[in-house]
Amino acid sequence: MSSRPDTVGWSGPVQTLNQFIATLPLLVWRAERSGGWIWASPQWQAFTGQGEADYLGDGWLDVVHPDDREAAQTAWRAAPDRRSFEVEFRVHNVAQDRYVWHKTRAGPVFGDDGRILEWLGTSTDIDDLKRLRDQERSLLGELQHRVRNMLGVVRALSRRTADHSATIDEFVRKFDGRLNSFSRTQSLSTSSATGQVNLADLVFDELLLHQLQDERQVQADGPDILLGVKAANLVGLAIHELASHAVSFADDPEVPPRLTVRWGIDDSGASPVLTFLWKEEGRALVDPDAALNALARDFVERALQYEVDAETRIDSLPSGLVFDLRLPLARAQETDS
Repeated sequence: MSSRPDTVGWSGPVQTLNQFIATLPLLVWRAERSGGWIWASPQWQAFTGQGEADYLGDGWLDVVHPDDREAAQTAWRAAPDRRSFEVEFRVHNVAQDRYVWHKTRAGPVFGDDGRILEWLGTSTDIDDLKRLRDQERSLLGELQHRVRNMLGVVRALSRRTADHSATIDEFVRKFDGRLNSFSRTQSLSTSSATGQVNLADLVFDELLLHQLQDERQVQADGPDILLGVKAANLVGLAIHELASHAVSFADDPEVPPRLTVRWGIDDSGASPVLTFLWKEEGRALVDPDAALNALARDFVERALQYEVDAETRIDSLPSGLVFDLRLPLARAQETDS
């Protein structure tokens, strides 16, 4: 405790008060009328490593973050008129060797003549709260970013679908399917702790939706590969178009073509590559070119090439369609939405 004489003139009560303050989970201090410190609690000394000779006067500013000192001094200059002192700044924790955010408040002690004699203040640890607020701001920014991106995708879907639809009914049917595919991808993304989407989920969801789950007709196999939101949206739409195409051009609607769907990672080159193969077999197309032209190649081929540097190849054979995709794994797993 400071050996300075008590400015209020009631040493007994102040000594008792100081002993009580030493039990509080706060950094407590006293300052003279001008703001120079005259006493700091043991908690302050333990937290900062400052002794009495260090914190007296303006010495306490030495453990305040350099970027926050001006704000603290500005608050002191305004304190007498406002009759309060309140500011947030970072205080150096000597044990952890890092700065910790504190909410610092002080109230004046008045003499009989109404003049301020001294200040009694506390500094409360708000580091966790501050970090939560920063996280909330970051999450809000990410949410706004994703909403803008989703609206952009929906706008692109509507325009591309309109460009390739002859009637309103055709537009509604195609747009509804594509929008549902996009929605399923978003649902998978938001339900994931990492925000990524398993490629296997994209494949099996579309196969199930289009009733392409008969193991005698469909062979789908590949490892769990997590995709970032952007790649998942693009790959998900491509799979949706391929599945829709498969059932639309079946010779017999009750007997869909045989499908082989395989995916994996090719790490034989300098950088690993995501590989994806979709192959239709077991049917004879009357007009393979017409079937190929009916495919929404904007979603299956061009978007993947343009947006994520993918290599795509589509072949229309008399027995069906073959789609081959090679996508740099790093681009496929980028987490930005």
